[in-house]
Amino acid sequence: MVFDTLKNCAQYYSLHEKFEAAFAFIKQACAKDLAVGKYEIEGKELYASVQEYTPKAPEQGKFEAHKNYIDIQYIISGVEMMGDMDIAKAASKSDYNPEKDVEFYHDNDKAGYCVVEDGEFCIFFPHDVHKPGLAYGDVAEPVKKIVVKVRV
Repeated sequence: MVFDTLKNCAQYYSLHEKFEAAFAFIKQACAKDLAVGKYEIEGKELYASVQEYTPKAPEQGKFEAHKNYIDIQYIISGVEMMGDMDIAKAASKSDYNPEKDVEFYHDNDKAGYCVVEDGEFCIFFPHDVHKPGLAYGDVAEPVKKIVVKVRV
């Protein structure tokens, strides 16, 4: 997992050939205040969704991992907590769903959590079991977020 601010995104371009285009989309989306919805950037190789929601209580979230895509999760506004653990330390809770590219995992005490605020992002690779969309603090406030999917 990578956790950083958008101003430092160029440091990560070398991690994947599509990261520069992914971060360019995030910057354009913020400048244009894109509406909630799905956006094709480069077909199934690179696409995004803009989401708005109220984060859920940590015990209501689910750990997940993807085999075919890297997630770049960028907070446009608001704050949420995201969990992360190495897949080697995770116990599967469901069979892998190839159509949705997702497998769910049980919670455990090996997970770490970070608080992600507007202007910050997390990158989750296929070995990163992650649990996004969690409320931070006693009162959950609305979040607007971009999730960019980058095919591995």
